[in-house]
Amino acid sequence: MPSPPVVEDEDSASKVLMDEYLVGDILKCLHCPTCFLRAALIRKNWLRNAASQNIIDNFRSRQSPHLLGAYIYTEDFSKPEFVPLADSLSPELGSALCHGNFRFDNIDTFFLHVWDCRNDRVLYGFSGSFKFPHDLAVRMPLHPLGQETSVLPPQPPTTWQECPHAMFLPDEDGDESSCYRLDIAYKNHTVYARVFVLKDETWATHSEAMADLIRPPKEILTRSLLMNGKIYMLTMAGYILALDLANWSFFTVDLPGGVEYEYSSNLALCRGDNSVLYLFHLKEDKLFVWMQRMNDHLKGDKLIVSTTCLQSMDGNNAATQWILSDTISLHETCGHLRVQGCMGDVSVVGVGDNAEFVFLEFEENGIIVYMHIKSRKVKVVYQRGPDNDIAIRVLPFMMVCPVVLPKFAAGESKSEGLHQE
Repeated sequence: MPSPPVVEDEDSASKVLMDEYLVGDILKCLHCPTCFLRAALIRKNWLRNAASQNIIDNFRSRQSPHLLGAYIYTEDFSKPEFVPLADSLSPELGSALCHGNFRFDNIDTFFLHVWDCRNDRVLYGFSGSFKFPHDLAVRMPLHPLGQETSVLPPQPPTTWQECPHAMFLPDEDGDESSCYRLDIAYKNHTVYARVFVLKDETWATHSEAMADLIRPPKEILTRSLLMNGKIYMLTMAGYILALDLANWSFFTVDLPGGVEYEYSSNLALCRGDNSVLYLFHLKEDKLFVWMQRMNDHLKGDKLIVSTTCLQSMDGNNAATQWILSDTISLHETCGHLRVQGCMGDVSVVGVGDNAEFVFLEFEENGIIVYMHIKSRKVKVVYQRGPDNDIAIRVLPFMMVCPVVLPKFAAGESKSEGLHQE
């Protein structure tokens, strides 16, 4: 006897389509932009849910950012130069380059310093030699003109000479702060730090710490990194000095075996997902990429230190946790540039999150190249002027493709489909 025909439960399907809470949960599970857009077009109530700022922010947080361009500057530049990197751009990225306001042509001043680029924002300030009423600002180049710049309140007085050491934009989506400022000083074995935070238009002291180091740092390099509530600083003494903002304490991370500071740009730090710290190391004609998961590393009691005395770590607990993730021959990847790939001629001047790419400067002929680590793709992106021989730094500007949804007329029924069958 044949089975009776299956009758579709239209009420069940309708309940799914009309359930506002279920719609939101479904949309939050979608990672593909195409699937997200198709889901938004199912019905009017799905579109309304998809168009909510909460859903859009949630979707954007799961998307990988794309390299849109980079700010390049030297100490003797009057203003940083923005260099678009437009190879194989999607229509959304190409439109952003055409309509964004990335340059500083409208700022009537010399000596402008870019501190950080993150989450579609640029943090910059003016030289301390000029008495501006406000010396910091955040620019959002992708916003409409007239809304792209926020001038920040005047900073607190600097704690020590040659401060601030670094300025950071927040690196976590839930952080409502505008920026952080690190003041740091050291004398012999003792290191001091004070971190200020700007939140709700008010500067406040976020944390303070002091520690006695087993090995004096010699010098703390200026290319510091904020990652998951910790600030990592390269030193000339063969280790990374880190400041934990949560418990106001220092700790040190030894460099991998055989890795050492040799000149200002042969080492560079890079943040990664899931608290992975990357380290770029240039030696002779090779580029090494090391990685270490800091959450695992910090579970041991050996790194829980006081703010007054920093105990030395076990000699094996840091170096053995570094993993060599990649080795790149500059002779093979950059040989077509006809530049000697020797140690003193090449510098790491910029890096991308998750060690996705790196910017290298070949000092012999003043060119800057972009290298995609996985594909080994190399491209010349900048030519330094013959009279400009001051150290260059490159700050990548990353962008998550915007979510563009169709508009619908106000007052339409939530239950009305976008397409009439």
